[in-house]
Amino acid sequence: MTGLRLSRIFWIGAAAILIAAALVALTAVLRGDFSDTDGRILATLAAALLGGATLLSGLALVDRGGRALGWTAVAIAVPGFALCVYAIWNIVFEDDEDVWQWGWTGALALLAALIAATAQLLARGKRIIALAWLVGGLAAAASTTSITAIWRESSSDTIGKLIAALWILTALAYFLVPVLQRFASAGAPETTERVLAELNGVKLVATRSGDGIEARLAPGERLVLRRS
Repeated sequence: MTGLRLSRIFWIGAAAILIAAALVALTAVLRGDFSDTDGRILATLAAALLGGATLLSGLALVDRGGRALGWTAVAIAVPGFALCVYAIWNIVFEDDEDVWQWGWTGALALLAALIAATAQLLARGKRIIALAWLVGGLAAAASTTSITAIWRESSSDTIGKLIAALWILTALAYFLVPVLQRFASAGAPETTERVLAELNGVKLVATRSGDGIEARLAPGERLVLRRS
């Protein structure tokens, strides 16, 4: 499955989730009562959006060659979403006191995996890719520290400051990836030709000059080189 198809699946799914959330909210407004069930449905849709984004980001990364991190994100997506849904609805064990802890564990794991995967998808070039790996490491550290504090029910100011510092550094490094990527692209000299593919010495070249053929493709069509 190509990155383009994955992107289309994600945006279609995101649109469906947003429409469903709007319908639930609209129904609650017209009914004049926002019930616990309405809140749980909206929370479940938000968890589905987070889990779906993590899953498809992982698959897109695998498609681009980042198999280790990509499959890790895929492996986290499903159980992370399941933990969130379990905490939201608490179906099986109504008297489970740890339900909120399971929910936050799933949400934080999904968030860390999503940040790490999307940072790699945004990165181009060795230095930016290295920064993206730093983002993944910071996200993992922030998530792990947060989950540990949640399960230990720690109220230490030192732990709280550490968690806050890790998430701030994660956010900083994450947003620096596209910013520095754009900066590097802006500083690169423009070229009139770009090699798209090569087969046995035959090159497919994209050019800005008047020499060449302007291919007009229909939506969904792609150029393919075949050797007879």
